[in-house]
Amino acid sequence: MESVAVVAHEDKLATLPGTDPRELLRAALAARGEPPPRCYATTARDSGGEATRAALAAGARLVVVCGGDGTVSACAAVLAGTGVPMAVIPAGTGNLVAGNLGIPKDPAAAVEIALNGVDRPIDVGRMTEGVVVGMAGLGLDAAMVQDAPRSLKRRLGWPAYLVSLTRHLADRGFTIAVEVDGHSTQYRHVRAVVIGNLGALHGSLTLFPDAQADDGVLRVAILAPRSLFGWLVVATRLLRKRGRNGGSVQRLHGQRIFINGSRELRRESDGEALADGFGLDVVVEPAALMVRSDRNRDGG
Repeated sequence: MESVAVVAHEDKLATLPGTDPRELLRAALAARGEPPPRCYATTARDSGGEATRAALAAGARLVVVCGGDGTVSACAAVLAGTGVPMAVIPAGTGNLVAGNLGIPKDPAAAVEIALNGVDRPIDVGRMTEGVVVGMAGLGLDAAMVQDAPRSLKRRLGWPAYLVSLTRHLADRGFTIAVEVDGHSTQYRHVRAVVIGNLGALHGSLTLFPDAQADDGVLRVAILAPRSLFGWLVVATRLLRKRGRNGGSVQRLHGQRIFINGSRELRRESDGEALADGFGLDVVVEPAALMVRSDRNRDGG
């Protein structure tokens, strides 16, 4: 018997069809003769970190996160290093982390994994602002995430990002220095930089085909197409899951990724806006986060 806590983004949960996942959890725990979960709500001031600390202080041995990637990341920043597992019930726009980890969108199926899955250690990327569970980015990636219309996000989910993406394809490029484990390289005419702990994007696009959640390294992709046609070439490479470097797509990997730009840039981490800045500094914490996963799924 384990003490279960739920950290929920209630606005996100309200968009899910069917029974509230918290009720599904209560019913499943009651059927096993176990007490109901303690429930904590995120707020405008707290994306989930404070709620998770309160849950741990109350003795939680499993934290079930109901929300999107931002809520998952906020909770993971607190849970990393504690040994207390995190389960995820996807309720966001992108649900990139859940998708990469094989957690289904169906709330009932996700609840089943939360209560009956296995605990798996995965890496996180640690930075000043918190942790990166999935991906963090600069430039076009951040502008796309930040400018997606909220109404479309509620109605369409991740395809809403395509609307903001098209608005920024012609944004001017920038120069960056990318330092990986102490070795620095300069890149010009860059349009987007993405640091990844996981590999898959949306719509069958894969940015890091060889990424594993528990391989102890982070990856960085530098995207530098010179034209709209260049973006088509990039998209084709990502659809074909080609991991080789070439042309406007360069990839590196290491334990510490430090990005320093020539000017202030828009930034995001796990789908949440960060304050504009000149770069990102992310260090891997291997096997720091325990995630409740499907016992029938290998790796990923």
